[in-house]
Amino acid sequence: MASLPLFLLSVKREYLSFLDKVNVVRQTDYKPSEQDILRCRVMTTGIFETKFEMDKVRFHMFEVGGQRDKHTKWFQCFYDATAIIFVCASSSYNLLLAEDTSQNRLKESLTLFNCIWNNRCLPQISVILFLNKQDMLAEKIKAGRHKLESFFPEFANYQIPPDALNNIDPSDDPQVIKAKYFIRAEFLKIATGGGRESVRERHCYPHFTCAVDTENIRRVFNDCSYIIQHIHLKQYELL
Repeated sequence: MASLPLFLLSVKREYLSFLDKVNVVRQTDYKPSEQDILRCRVMTTGIFETKFEMDKVRFHMFEVGGQRDKHTKWFQCFYDATAIIFVCASSSYNLLLAEDTSQNRLKESLTLFNCIWNNRCLPQISVILFLNKQDMLAEKIKAGRHKLESFFPEFANYQIPPDALNNIDPSDDPQVIKAKYFIRAEFLKIATGGGRESVRERHCYPHFTCAVDTENIRRVFNDCSYIIQHIHLKQYELL
């Protein structure tokens, strides 16, 4: 009997939903839903500029790629910025960089955050931290195939801070809660290390996000809008 060649297909999670509805997508009259559009992610490889207005306040945003070869292009965008929005894929704790297969992705994000936070050219620019892909993080932790402590041994002895207990839903999985707050704590250790945060009069504002959850993003963006306006007024000594 002739043996057939075996092909291993690697599909990004965000595209799996399209495979589940391939018969719908292939129709000539197919119109993408809001979720379809949200899941059509395109990697940012350059610098993209966006201007928009919200509640009579004008925003000027630059989006830059996170790959290593894009880092040198960032700082031209940071001059005179009110705040930096730093997006981290929380679920990447078990993945490796495409450009360096020896480096853990989440550890690379922490290194990059440290580079931005402690950069001498950015002494007073606050950072809004998006701990994204919370849905995928929850799925991985619940599945149990990739233990967070296998990549971050200190997770085993981590304790959720008392101030976070009021924000926890009792129905949530305890290990998922522990994981999300552990990752948040790793970033906040950098932001508060050595008391530099108070000296520089800057802050790190962490948010748990899920980019395909429109209600979550709407709430977070409303919070960020207020934060950015507050920072801007403070910079010009109007507060």
